[in-house]
Amino acid sequence: LFVGGLDTVANALGFDFRYLAEHPDEQRRLRDDPSLIPNAAEEMLRAFSTVHMVRTARRNTEIHGVKIKAGDRVTCSSIAANRDPLEFPDPDRIDFTREVNRHVAFSYGPHRCAGSHLARREVIAAITEWLARVPQFRIKDGTAPVAIAGMVFGMERLEIAWD
Repeated sequence: LFVGGLDTVANALGFDFRYLAEHPDEQRRLRDDPSLIPNAAEEMLRAFSTVHMVRTARRNTEIHGVKIKAGDRVTCSSIAANRDPLEFPDPDRIDFTREVNRHVAFSYGPHRCAGSHLARREVIAAITEWLARVPQFRIKDGTAPVAIAGMVFGMERLEIAWD
């Protein structure tokens, strides 16, 4: 309970800061209008989901020719679901003004993350405070962000710089 959300929020922020470092106009936009930060945080949660739901098959089944046995572990990609064009118009575009944003970054139904409301508040607070204190930033020259994959996606290395 005490460490729940620690890695996921830190990794979400890694992707958020990478995006903002690579998109200075969007970074400037949030600085100019901090009221956009909650929507921006929500949109980046949708676009850069860090946790992928893992479920255990309860019975033998077959999906599109793939046999799944009872007891097999199955990963459900929230990244793919959050890029569904039937749910999100222009799903690959990050839109800080997206009105309807029913993403599944925190799963859904009975498996929904119990800490999702706290995680949102932490992400919003971190972005707000960072932008208030750190000048315009970018990816440090000569470096490249390195992401890691697994049940939790994250940034292994993200070097940023500012003047």
